[in-house]
Amino acid sequence: MKARHNTKSGIIKQTWLTAFILLFFMGLSLDAGAGMRTPPPERIEVIMVGDRLVDIAYHLGVLPRAMSVRGSQWEMAKKLKVSSQILGCPMYTTVKKKETIPNALKKFGIKRVMVEKSTPFCLYKPQVKPENIAEILAGTDAVIEYVDFSAGLDAAVRQTAKLLDREAQAEALIEKYHASLTKAQKKLPKNLGKKVLVINGTYQKDTGKTAIRVEAPGFYSDRFFLKPTGCVNAGDAFKPAGGKAEKGYYPVRKKKNGMDLSPLIKANPDIIILTGSSYAAASSLHNYLKNNPELAKVPAIKNMAVYDLPLYVDSSVLELPQILLQWGMALGN
Repeated sequence: MKARHNTKSGIIKQTWLTAFILLFFMGLSLDAGAGMRTPPPERIEVIMVGDRLVDIAYHLGVLPRAMSVRGSQWEMAKKLKVSSQILGCPMYTTVKKKETIPNALKKFGIKRVMVEKSTPFCLYKPQVKPENIAEILAGTDAVIEYVDFSAGLDAAVRQTAKLLDREAQAEALIEKYHASLTKAQKKLPKNLGKKVLVINGTYQKDTGKTAIRVEAPGFYSDRFFLKPTGCVNAGDAFKPAGGKAEKGYYPVRKKKNGMDLSPLIKANPDIIILTGSSYAAASSLHNYLKNNPELAKVPAIKNMAVYDLPLYVDSSVLELPQILLQWGMALGN
């Protein structure tokens, strides 16, 4: 009788874990912009190059006619592209298709271009520099204005505000940012010593296909969330034979029965963070669990420490306090 009781308990436990992965994670997604009240922005005749520049402009009540930003990585870009056309990321507009912005200037009849100067602009592509657009536009009648982030965010906000004639709003925006950041930092847990695995998912709406990848150590999650809280990125368990990350991530191999998550069991993380499409990541966990019940022994799964959190790539610079607060609460649970 005792053996039957243990078997039944194990089945119930696995069923509960499966249901948890499919339903609970998905229903508790946290929105980085929740609670924010921003008036509709004014669209002006300018092309902006750089995520951080556009983020500041938006919070000053302005959006450009068109912009070159990391639209596939910056979650807020999905919201902004309703009012401002995305021309492609700076890698696309300054390296791959250099004619993109000159053609857009002609199409819209615009001469003004505002450019972000930040080093590095992108940890995934350190060779990309938005200011290289100046070489592309040399000899044209385009007027290029720069916002330099080397002196810090406060200075960049003031520069942007001056260029956009929004100086009256700048100081209040800076004060609000620092108040929120101080609040988030005070609540940030320290010296946690937890192993964390960050899984990024993608979902194709037209086909229903999903894919997942694992964030490698040394990139945005480490810099802004894991190191400040004393956590360790366990992503190297997915490191391929070649040992290289592609755009900051390790691919997850796909087998006949779905994604190969055996390295996850080896990594044995205390916490799993889902970014991007949490459905893609959660369904992969669910499918792997069905055929590999040992996954249920991983601390993150056993303790239900799996969280759907905003992907942060240092684009939403003024939303960082809210995002930091969410990550901190999840890591500290």
